[in-house]
Amino acid sequence: MSSNVLADAARRAFRTLLWQLGAVVILAAVVAVFWNVRAGSSVLAGGGIGLIWTVYMALTLFKHSLTHGARMTALTFMTGWLIKVALTFALLVAAFRSGAFVPPAVLAGLAGALVAYGVVQASGLSQPKR
Repeated sequence: MSSNVLADAARRAFRTLLWQLGAVVILAAVVAVFWNVRAGSSVLAGGGIGLIWTVYMALTLFKHSLTHGARMTALTFMTGWLIKVALTFALLVAAFRSGAFVPPAVLAGLAGALVAYGVVQASGLSQPKR
């Protein structure tokens, strides 16, 4: 591992993102097989909304790792968190109002992404191999 703590955190965030993506794709495939394709694509949409959080965090950590956090403040993360939450709500409202998606499946995809995040963090799957 490098001595740059932010770069290490960015790598773990990208690993987490890959685990989440895999979980959402598997969930969408199962829903598409057992329910229908429209519901499966709705799970993908909801999962994509859930992945935005991890993508933002990984990119922010990577950006700050280039300067070793020289311009990083608590306000940076609070602002980012507020943007993530607002974007999530806006995308959920857009998905629900569009009529193209099945709302419970969208929520299932979002929940699947968030549960996958929690499982990856709790189990240490994002940690590097020793």
